[in-house]
Amino acid sequence: MNKTRTPNFSSPFSPLPRIGTTAALDFFASWREINSLLQFLLHLAGKADLTSEIAHKALIEGEDDPVKKIALDKRWKEQKKAVDVLREQRQLLLEVILVRHIENYLNYLSSLLYEIFTKRPETLRSSEKIEVSDLLKHNTMDDIVRDIAVRKVSSLSYSSLSNLAEFFSDRFGLSIASSEQLSVACEAAEIRNISVHNRCIINERYMSRTGCDSALLGQKKELFIGYLDEIVAILADLVKALDFSATRKMKLKNIRFKLKK
Repeated sequence: MNKTRTPNFSSPFSPLPRIGTTAALDFFASWREINSLLQFLLHLAGKADLTSEIAHKALIEGEDDPVKKIALDKRWKEQKKAVDVLREQRQLLLEVILVRHIENYLNYLSSLLYEIFTKRPETLRSSEKIEVSDLLKHNTMDDIVRDIAVRKVSSLSYSSLSNLAEFFSDRFGLSIASSEQLSVACEAAEIRNISVHNRCIINERYMSRTGCDSALLGQKKELFIGYLDEIVAILADLVKALDFSATRKMKLKNIRFKLKK
C-alpha cells in the first residue's frame, strides 16, 4: 500500500468527478461528509488546547504571587489536553470512520447495480423469478423490473467484496478494482466486519480471508491515521474508475454533480 497515491487527508474537498451516476453522487457526498467530520474533530481538539494555553498564560501573567504561579503552572502541566484524549481514543475514532467509509462504498456498489438493472433490464437474466402474487401487485412492466432489481441487489448485498467483484466481471464485464486494489479493499472490509461484530479483535474468519499471521489471533487490529488515509483515497479512486467504465459500457445516464462546499 505504500505505493498508493495518498492525498492530503486533512482536506475533505480534494478534486472529485464533475459528472457520474446517481450512485456516485451519493457516494461522494457521503465521502466528503465523513472526512469533514474527522477534520472537524481534529481541528476542534487543537483549538481547545490552544484556547486553554492562552487562558493559562493570561492567568500566569496576571498572578504576582510566585508560589501561586508555580501551583498554576504545575496544574497546567498535569492537565490532560484535548489532543491527548483524542490520541487515547484513536482506535475507536478510526474504527468508526473506517466502518462508515466501507459502508458507503458497499452502498455505492449496490446502488450502481440497481441503476444498471433498471436502466438496462436485459441484464436481468430470465432466471430471475418473481411470484405471481407479487407480479399482480404491479401495474407496469417498469414496476416489475424495479421489484426484481431490488430483490437481486438485496441478495447480492450480503456477498463478500470479492464475490461482488466476480459478479460485476461475469455479468457486465466490469472490473471494480485491480487485483492489488481489491486485496486492499477486501482487507478493509474485513476490518469493518471484526470492528462491527468482534470489537476489532482478529478472529479465524478474518485470518482466513486476509491471510494474516495466525499468531495475531485474538489480538486487536490496531488502526492508524496513515492506513485510513490510504483507504479513503483508494475507495474514491475505485468509485471514479468504476463509474466511468459503467456509464460508458452500460450506457448509463450521467448527471452533473453539485456537491456543497
